[in-house]
Amino acid sequence: MKCPECGKECPKGVIEAQDMGSLTQLTTLLSWSPDDQQGKFIKKGVVNLKLYGEGYYCDECMKVFAVFQEK
Repeated sequence: MKCPECGKECPKGVIEAQDMGSLTQLTTLLSWSPDDQQGKFIKKGVVNLKLYGEGYYCDECMKVFAVFQEK
């Protein structure tokens, strides 16, 4: 996919949200990782993201494109 902002080709990956911490201090971690790292216990190339980002929805293909900043 090409970046909606700059047009550069972007590698396909997965955005995951994981709950971390204890019951009293629950934190959510949002991260991106390359497709080839899925299912691995220790992933390489993971980028931690801020929880807030811009989202784009295409009602034609019913897909969401999101832009997050790195932490």
